[in-house]
Formats: sequence, C-alpha cells, structure tokens
Amino acid sequence: METNNKGRLRGALAETGTLIWGAARHPLRTYEKMAHTPSPRGALVFLGTLAVVAGAINASLAWGAAGAPGGGGTSPAAAAAVGFGLGGLVAVFGVYLAASAVIWGVARALGSQATFKAVLSAWAGSYVPTAAWFGGLLAFHGLFDPPGAVDPASLSSAGPAIVQGLFMTFSLAAFLWKALLLYLTLRVVGKLDFTRIAMAAVVLAPVAVGYWIIGLSLGWFKVPFI
Repeated sequence: METNNKGRLRGALAETGTLIWGAARHPLRTYEKMAHTPSPRGALVFLGTLAVVAGAINASLAWGAAGAPGGGGTSPAAAAAVGFGLGGLVAVFGVYLAASAVIWGVARALGSQATFKAVLSAWAGSYVPTAAWFGGLLAFHGLFDPPGAVDPASLSSAGPAIVQGLFMTFSLAAFLWKALLLYLTLRVVGKLDFTRIAMAAVVLAPVAVGYWIIGLSLGWFKVPFI
C-alpha cells in the first residue's frame, strides 16, 4: 500500500512538472497531449500549491489587520483562519472550477466534444502565467512600493513612470500568455475552429470583465487578476 501511495505521489508530481514546464516552454505540444491524455492529478497538485501559498499570504495580511488598532475586535487567529480559507482554498479552487465549467460549457455549446476532465487539465496550465504574474506583483511591491527597498523617484525624475511602464509591460506579457493558453484550450483540446473560438470569446470576455468589476468593487483584490 505504501509503495502504491509513493507511486501515485511521484506520478502526480511528474504530471505537475510536465504541466508547468509544458505551459511555459512547449504549450502546443503539451496541450495536444492533454487533449488525448488529461492530467487532473498534476492540475490538482499545482492548484493546491497555489491555494496554500495564496491562503498563507492572505492569512498573514488578515492577522496583521486584526491585530492592528481598530481591527474590530476579531482575534488574529480567527481572522487568519478565515483569510486562509477564503483567500486561498475558495479563491483559487472556486475561481478555477467555475472558470473551467464556464469554458467547458461554452465549448460544448459550440460543438466541442472535449471532456470536463480535459478542460480542467488544460485550464490549470493557464495558472502558470497567473502564478508568474503574482510573483512579479509581489516583487514589484516589495522593491518599489513604500516602504519598498527602492524609491523609484531616487532613480531619476522619470523613475516612477519607468517602473509603472515596466510593470504594465510585464502584466501585458502575462495576459497574452494566458490568452494563448485559453486559445489552445479551445482550439487543441476543444477542437473548435477559429470562427467558433471567436464566438466563445464574445461570451467569455464579458464574464471575465464582470468578474473583475465585482472583485474590485467588493475589495477582493486591488488590481484585476490575470
């Protein structure tokens, strides 16, 4: 039994590595393979890791906010527990599963025969650019946002504009990367032609924008998720 468990764990980690490396270096080849052999274990391990990391960051922020003056009387431990659940498990897995279901439903409505398992595996790959973007966001925040390590104004008079421009360029690259993986999800996994992919985009774009608007208005995040 223990040997079998270790074998499953090694298999899941191997699928996770293939998913991350493939989405970064060989997306077309990786998605062609997913179309025939989905890798839900790798997707779950990858998303689970992201959920834990996001939950830990959110829990630390909730702990600090609850312990600060005017924190509303909530205990830091309780705030951290709620923050971990809502900011990690619910946010990452909830959004991932909901987005996968919407993409799969739209693709099926347009004639795709892709299984939900295949779409789940493929859409998990789109979280590689999301993870890279969040890592970059944290790096920019730690380096440049007060009290960051570097004051952009100390670099030159154009320092703040240059830093903002670099972050916008980085964000655009991550967005285009994620858009490419969505295209591959619909084209390679979903087997949709260009016309039907354009029709899917007409449906999916308002859903994404609506999610961003709701999240920003409710304070779930300060900038739109990529």
